[in-house]
Amino acid sequence: MHSRSKGGEVAIRRVGVDIGDTHVRVAEVEFSGKGAAARGRGTLTGYGEVPLPRGAVQAGEVVDVSGVGSAIKQAVHAAGVSVKEAHVGVGSANVVVREIELPSLPMAQLRSSLPFHVQETLPMSVDEVLLDFYPTGEKELENAKVLRGIMVAAPKATVTQNLLAVEAAGLRPKMVDLGGFALLRSQLAEDAMTGVMAFVDIGARLTTVVITSNGLPRLIRTLPQGGQDLTDAVASSLQIGAVEAEEVKIQMGLGGRSAPGQEAAVEPLSQSARALVEGIRNTFVYFASSNPGEAPAHVIITGGGSLLAGLGQYLASSTRLPVRYGNSFARVSLGKKVRPEAVQGLEVRAATPIGLAFGEAS
Repeated sequence: MHSRSKGGEVAIRRVGVDIGDTHVRVAEVEFSGKGAAARGRGTLTGYGEVPLPRGAVQAGEVVDVSGVGSAIKQAVHAAGVSVKEAHVGVGSANVVVREIELPSLPMAQLRSSLPFHVQETLPMSVDEVLLDFYPTGEKELENAKVLRGIMVAAPKATVTQNLLAVEAAGLRPKMVDLGGFALLRSQLAEDAMTGVMAFVDIGARLTTVVITSNGLPRLIRTLPQGGQDLTDAVASSLQIGAVEAEEVKIQMGLGGRSAPGQEAAVEPLSQSARALVEGIRNTFVYFASSNPGEAPAHVIITGGGSLLAGLGQYLASSTRLPVRYGNSFARVSLGKKVRPEAVQGLEVRAATPIGLAFGEAS
């Protein structure tokens, strides 16, 4: 959607739709001026999030298209979104994301030849996936130039389910984007553009780890663990329901004191947190071993799961790195229709839908 800003420039509004395991989140961002979305700032003109029916999405895979579509429709209404075209996020453990080197060719030619270059490295047939390549650098070999970049292979079945849910909400998918790229875009304020950084988004069932060098992605990995796994550990140990277990988990935190009757949950909660943090730490170790001298120097955490008391400190002590919370609103100011109190507390939860809105359809 295009409109005129006060200065006479054409303003563009884009909508990002993030489908998580427990919520759908919709963000509408307005950009003014050519190229503003790529590295500049935007205005958040609408935001909405709606909880999903339990089991509607499982580990990033849409199971109940109708239920998810209904939730997206509610989130769109809550956000007051007027744009019908949407940038849709995809992210599950089934999406293959790898750093690769390819011959230096024009991008159109490179993308069309991707199946040939990567077919031997994929765990599934190239006919079953949607392929894309995000260049991050170029280097000279003895007799040729090669492009280094991130290859994404998303199962068509996974993407199709997301698109069907978005269409069921009355939106038109314009672009499908990797959740890890979206996360990174929303966080790329000036202090995150230099050196080697790690961005960790802890969702309900999935944790996305993005490692960057000078603002460019070098590794993206989706781990099949999240905050809901910690809740499940509490529910199982105390034989209580998920809603009550979530409340107990928040009350306890990590390393906190348990209330009478909750003692049995302390060790299971700790073990579940340990497994999550170990997965993150091992990703850092893998990157550092594959890229000597390029280990992450700082960790920025986002996602609802990151809010558990003590988890950030645990990650810091495990990785021996400084850890701080990210800010979903690092690159946006609030529009007139977005009340500050309405988005208060969303600083770590709204990163992906806002980042999706920053994506530029090719």
